[in-house]
Amino acid sequence: MKSICPFCGVGCGIEINGNKVLPADHITNRGSMCIKASILSEVKDIERLASPTIPTGDVDWERAISYVSDKIKSSIRKYGKNSVGFYIGAQIPTEDQYVAVKLGKGIIGTGVFDSNVRLCMASAASALKFSLGVPLPTANYDDIDSADVIFLIGVNPASNFPVIWNRILKRKNRGNAKLIVIDPVKTESAEAADIFAMIRPGTDIVLLASIANQLLELGKADLSNLEGREDFVGFAKKWYPSKASMVTGIEEFMIKKMANMLSGKVLFMWGMGVNQTVNGTDTGIAIITLAAISNNLHGEGRGVLPLTGQHNSMGAREAGALAGMLPGFRYVDKEDDVNFMEDFWNVPRLTISRQYWTVTELHKLVEEHKIRVLWIIGSNPVVSVPESRRFKEALSYVDTVIVQDVYMTETAREADVILPASGWGERDGICTSGDKTVSYLSKVYDPPNETKPDWEILSKVGMSLGAENMKFSSTYDIFQEMKSAFRGTPIDLNDTDYQTLKHGYRREFVPTAVKTKGFQLNPVEYLDHNSFNLITVRLSTQWNTTSKTGKSWKLNMLTNLSRDALLISMEDAKELGIDDGEMIKIRSRENCLVARVKVSNKLQRRVLYMPFHWGLANALMDWKADPVSKEPAFKQLYVTLHAI
Repeated sequence: MKSICPFCGVGCGIEINGNKVLPADHITNRGSMCIKASILSEVKDIERLASPTIPTGDVDWERAISYVSDKIKSSIRKYGKNSVGFYIGAQIPTEDQYVAVKLGKGIIGTGVFDSNVRLCMASAASALKFSLGVPLPTANYDDIDSADVIFLIGVNPASNFPVIWNRILKRKNRGNAKLIVIDPVKTESAEAADIFAMIRPGTDIVLLASIANQLLELGKADLSNLEGREDFVGFAKKWYPSKASMVTGIEEFMIKKMANMLSGKVLFMWGMGVNQTVNGTDTGIAIITLAAISNNLHGEGRGVLPLTGQHNSMGAREAGALAGMLPGFRYVDKEDDVNFMEDFWNVPRLTISRQYWTVTELHKLVEEHKIRVLWIIGSNPVVSVPESRRFKEALSYVDTVIVQDVYMTETAREADVILPASGWGERDGICTSGDKTVSYLSKVYDPPNETKPDWEILSKVGMSLGAENMKFSSTYDIFQEMKSAFRGTPIDLNDTDYQTLKHGYRREFVPTAVKTKGFQLNPVEYLDHNSFNLITVRLSTQWNTTSKTGKSWKLNMLTNLSRDALLISMEDAKELGIDDGEMIKIRSRENCLVARVKVSNKLQRRVLYMPFHWGLANALMDWKADPVSKEPAFKQLYVTLHAI
């Protein structure tokens, strides 16, 4: 039986044979697979949520559904529809996310509904929407195989996207492609680069502007079809290489060399190092603009392709799961879009909230007692959000916390109501990988008796609330309704069915114009001369909050950093008089904790590196975010170090 790996945004095709998981020759991965997929069968039954639970104990599904709907009705009656909040993960099928959106935004009408995609891809989506009109990349994974230059900025595919990385190396070694890597850390990807630019944190836009400056100076910049070109050109002309070098820490000759390398077919890829900053959206716009003026926005071996964290982050956007969005790339601030969805769902005018709140604002709403019912689906925010300890404490202010998940996560332990969901391989549906490829997720295993697919739980609650239009008999029913909602949009699926999607269906997107701008820089704001920039990272052997991967003895054995590891440069360690393995206190504006020092020769001075999987780093984080996308700046936390 074939399906799709539920981890990163590559969306690898896999084949399940008993308890073995093998790579399949799918359009996204072409027969490759990373080690994480191999543990899927091994961990699927460990620490499963077994039965519905309410404050009085385990109950049957009928009682659980009734309890949840009564709490929602009571909250709306007493405090209004925005007293009910939803926070949903992007590792569940698009159909399930669509049903959640229909219930939350279309039936209940709350504006407090967001996806955990806000934490990883919101800035990239905002940049693509601003520049190209829709939040879609212009390239796909096959473009790696014909690119002359692969331009990586703020992303480490060698660790985070091994299948993509192997493809990059193959193109580099056999096709003589050149590799540019821009990162504040000498990552595994940087080790293989033809040009590695160790940039100072927070200065990416300056570097991109300086490269554009050189293209303009050399007469190699194509400004046709560039809306806002005057503002951008004015900005770029300020950043000649010698000036940019002083800000970015990258030598002048290297900036000029990178500009000269953009004359062939260039594929631009970026990741969390760009997105999770206070100017992530603007940096994304600058990357897209650089691709456009170098004639690399679209075509074989060319384009822009932000590498996506979760396997169905794109599906979350398509379903309208992010705050401010509606199905089919529609938006609540566009009256025609709202009217269409209200008519489509057959709900009264003004049902859909024109206001919206992201997870970045959610913790404040919770602390102000404005959220009375919070329904968390397929996500673990007690570990993953900034100020995670504060968020955990804030949940006590909510009258009813509902957690719908597969495993007993840290968040599930804080729940008043637990709704056990079917997991990967126990339900069918579709997902969309980071390069726009839509694939079918096969049902491979029978789910445990008391679990249900997310869509079925949501459907039953909707019907219990009196919404007959929430009745669905199968995933395929939802798929058909979803196709109708998507008709005529950039993500139209009307020429597809589940059978065709088993082979993968790759959408094409050819932009007709590019919008750019001049940029207002947000410089790195060190607290004082003793402060450091802490960067959070994902390890190759773990995944997000380790709900799955942490259950694998194999992956735990291969994880080469301790849960409390803090990487620091050799120079800083020497200056502070600390040695490898010693404990040190880290202090941020929000928190203070103790970590174990690991001295590294891969870091520049005043930069620290810490894995986020176990929540330690996120407990230090604050809610500083990109002002456009509201994505938290996980890559720009300013801390101080103190001896113990």
